[in-house]
Amino acid sequence: MVLNDATLAFSVESDLPTDAERMIARWRALGCPYIELDSGVVVSNLERWLYNNAPHSGVWLARVREYLYIDTYGVGLMAA
Repeated sequence: MVLNDATLAFSVESDLPTDAERMIARWRALGCPYIELDSGVVVSNLERWLYNNAPHSGVWLARVREYLYIDTYGVGLMAA
C-alpha cells in the first residue's frame, strides 16, 4: 500500500496502469477536462479516479486513453 500525496488516498501501486503518470500529465496539460466514460459516467479528476478506483475496467481505461491521446489530436474529426 502507498499513500498518494496528491489524493491523500491509499492505493495498491500494482493495480495502477503502467502509464498512469503519463495519463495524468497529459490530462493536466489539457486543462484537467472531464472525461465521459459512458452515458452518465464522468471522470472529473483523473488522478483521483486512477488512484482510488484500482483495478480499472479495460474498457474505461481505453476510453480515457482515447480521449487523452486520440480525440485531442482531431483524429476522430478526420474520419467523419
